[in-house]
Amino acid sequence: MQCGRCGREFDFDMQDHCGFCKTVHTPEGDPIRDIGGIVSYIVQRFGKDVLMDRRKTDALIADLFPKETAVRRLVYVALYDGCARKLAGVCGKPFEVRCAAAARCVRSLRDDVGLKGKSAADAVEAIGQALGCEIAFKHPAETPVSVTESKKNITDAAEQYSLGRHFDRIKDYDRAIYWFQQSALQDCGEAQYYVGFYRLEGRGGAQDVEQAWEWFLRGAENGVPAAQYMTAQFLAEGIFCERNEEAAFNWFMDAARAGYDDAINVIALCYENGVYVSKNPDIAAKWRSGIIPEQYVEERTETPQPLSDDGEELYQSARRCLSEHDYEGAAMFYKRAAEMGHARAQCSYGKCLYLGSGTAKNPAAAFAWFTRAAEQNMDIAQYNLGIMYLKGVYVEKNRDEAQRYFRLAAENGHAEAAKILEKMK
Repeated sequence: MQCGRCGREFDFDMQDHCGFCKTVHTPEGDPIRDIGGIVSYIVQRFGKDVLMDRRKTDALIADLFPKETAVRRLVYVALYDGCARKLAGVCGKPFEVRCAAAARCVRSLRDDVGLKGKSAADAVEAIGQALGCEIAFKHPAETPVSVTESKKNITDAAEQYSLGRHFDRIKDYDRAIYWFQQSALQDCGEAQYYVGFYRLEGRGGAQDVEQAWEWFLRGAENGVPAAQYMTAQFLAEGIFCERNEEAAFNWFMDAARAGYDDAINVIALCYENGVYVSKNPDIAAKWRSGIIPEQYVEERTETPQPLSDDGEELYQSARRCLSEHDYEGAAMFYKRAAEMGHARAQCSYGKCLYLGSGTAKNPAAAFAWFTRAAEQNMDIAQYNLGIMYLKGVYVEKNRDEAQRYFRLAAENGHAEAAKILEKMK
């Protein structure tokens, strides 16, 4: 048989892979290189239970498919996130339940891990196929094919949302609401906000305020600031829900802490006029200044305890990604290692968030991860916190706190922190 990768001949009856480039082939002579084929091959040879052990699966892919490093990383992360266990648990359930479970897996990989939507969907589909768990991410069109362009067979939530934004910009509201709905059904929070907005305004169809409320709430629960703001508005006025000023204030606060301008204005007004909270012009002024007051910065009261797996393997995977200029992959692995209590990974992931390297720029989250690493005596994290307090990045400027962190960093051997500390005296 001729290898479909390097073109050399090998005896398939003796072995199913090319002896030169190690590429595994199907009996029909096709090279197995895609994620679906690789995962299915592993399961066929070693059984479905192998997918429940991410380390074993990772080792098998590394041994049998040594050149498919991108697929190997993707499978490892998907299995680490529990994708196989979640799908295995719904194999005998109705089709709708299986699809809902698959959508939750995609959302977790996309939002919690940082994978792109298409990559996450590909991984979930491959694992579902290997386990014999039939799933699909398509939903039936509610409008004619000629209008929706569904012939393109676009099933990725992120791409559907992007199409919705495109048609929204050109004011083609019928097509926009169709694609927003397809994405929202896959639990895309941003799309859920737009569906709510369209239903509230009556764009692309009949106005339905009750549906708008439901979609805004789903988007708010998925962490979308605009949806949190609208949810708060509905709760404050009791529109299609029981009036609840406390819940409204909390949603306004969540949106404000995420930097949503309209919500920041509401929180400032609450403190200026003493609405639901005690009147406090000073706090109101701080909110209007664009810096979140210190009492609203999330603080950890306990030092995180590393799990039994200390995350070193994931940390090294992140460093390999960096050497290959795969910044998204590096941020993804740093995050997973950081969540396991790895101090260097916590500091590195904080830096990714601070600079927007491989992930969305988020100084608030960077501050939180630097804090975790600093609690484990990471000098670089302590230095970074000193800089943030000195410059007033995300937190208010605080020279005393800056000095405290620079002192801690200097005591742990950080030379630059020692220099800055000397200048501050």
